[in-house]
Amino acid sequence: MNPVRACLELFRMEMLMRRDGFLTIFEMRVLFSMGLILGFGYFIPEITEAEALFLTTGAAAQAVVAVGLIMLPRKLSQDKAEGRLDYMMTLPVSREAYLIAQILYVAILSLPATALAVAFGAWHYDLPLTVEPALLPVAVLAVLATAGVGVAAAMFSPSPQLTDAVAQFLTFYVLLFAPVLFPKEYLPSLFRHVSMDLPPTYVADALRGTLTDLPGTHLARSLWVMGGFAAASVATSAIVIRRRG
Repeated sequence: MNPVRACLELFRMEMLMRRDGFLTIFEMRVLFSMGLILGFGYFIPEITEAEALFLTTGAAAQAVVAVGLIMLPRKLSQDKAEGRLDYMMTLPVSREAYLIAQILYVAILSLPATALAVAFGAWHYDLPLTVEPALLPVAVLAVLATAGVGVAAAMFSPSPQLTDAVAQFLTFYVLLFAPVLFPKEYLPSLFRHVSMDLPPTYVADALRGTLTDLPGTHLARSLWVMGGFAAASVATSAIVIRRRG
């Protein structure tokens, strides 16, 4: 079967199998992103425009990062525990096509939350946001840059419970210990240095570079770094899924 057609058929199969819970999960992702904008905003009573821009784009960034670091490993780990993954491995399609279909599914669940978070933040704080053409490549690179971690976490984890624990840890890191929702200057020295070697920092910076004119953004540098992470992530994902059998 043609790889593109195989990927689309697997994606359609996934949507049909998960259709009962799709809307609920979608709504939860949207509400979570909006809740971050409102909740963290309450800690800054007299929030400035720059702080509101940082918070709004940070909420959008966490929604993008969540695709590869949180939602994908949980999805794959659940499929593995239920035997669905082993069944998919027996089909006459490439393992890469299966992975792409899974990434598409979780992306459809989470990425619209990015757009809605930006729109909500712009409305709530009356922000002057602009959309650059680089936004779509940034979103794609962001998902690919983090997917390898998610695939490895799911494939090497012995149980969905452990995968959930890893996903929770990554959630706390993105929300509290990475320069996603607030500037890196607010972080302790250790986390400030560690964050420079991890994808969420560059995802958030790239999104800010495409949506705002905030000073201190480095869109070109972030795109290059995300491209490197994406290449390593894709290679890691292919190796890990092929080791599955």
